[in-house]
Amino acid sequence: MLTDYHLHLQPDGAAARAEHAAEWDAAGGYLSPAWIGRYTARARARGVQEIAITEHVHRFAEAREWHPNPWWRDEATEDLDAYCAALEAARAEGLPVLIGIEMDWLPDRQAEIRRVVSDRPFDLVLGSVHWLAERAVDHPDYLAWDTLDPEEIWARYLDELVAAARSGLFDVMAHIDLPKVFGHRPPESALARWPEVIAQIAAAGVAVECSTAGLRKPVGELYPHPDLLGLCARAGIAVTLSSDAHRPADVAAGYPTAVAALGGAGYRHLTRFARRVATQAPIADWA
Repeated sequence: MLTDYHLHLQPDGAAARAEHAAEWDAAGGYLSPAWIGRYTARARARGVQEIAITEHVHRFAEAREWHPNPWWRDEATEDLDAYCAALEAARAEGLPVLIGIEMDWLPDRQAEIRRVVSDRPFDLVLGSVHWLAERAVDHPDYLAWDTLDPEEIWARYLDELVAAARSGLFDVMAHIDLPKVFGHRPPESALARWPEVIAQIAAAGVAVECSTAGLRKPVGELYPHPDLLGLCARAGIAVTLSSDAHRPADVAAGYPTAVAALGGAGYRHLTRFARRVATQAPIADWA
């Protein structure tokens, strides 16, 4: 079986959404079964049997006050319950869609995160470390790289990644070596810490994702790097497969590379979720 467990129904940023709005408006809106069906159709065409829509929490008005960044607050316009209801409606029409969310790790908002997650019918919750206080590791307009040196960024990022994994809030840790996105490779100090970080993630019992998104970014490689994926496999960490697509065309993009990396790392099963309960399914051979 193949899955894609990290998908977004719109691009990030108001300008990008305005540029592409006609595409989902023609289908009845970005929450319509017809638009969601574009994602499932592309998944089927690429041999993927099940997808999860995992919209960013920063898109929802319920989280508007969670972060002081002006971009975050401008993005937080959608209704979270309407989003969940739309995914339930799509599934009722027979689409193989899970209800998910990509939840930012914000250490001072753990109570709010727990409440939002527990009150809704999520199948899986992705945990992502995008922010180091008010600076981002991957947002080009608010980059931590503009004010902090690489050693500090990677050190702080790994600290937050471990804290997020140990919080019990998340089912899957997303793109675990995200700071490399623009080509900032981890320094030796970060590389030396990875075995300890992976051990902590394994002890927390949270899965990690193998994501093809990095193949479409300046870094040009999977998240995580295949060597790091091998460390995860040897530590017994469960894995999901994802593309982090923000448009139908990118669903399951790069999967031959990802499936080969999973096999090379020693993985033979993918983790599936239903109402946040994990099961294992054999990875399908890539045809």
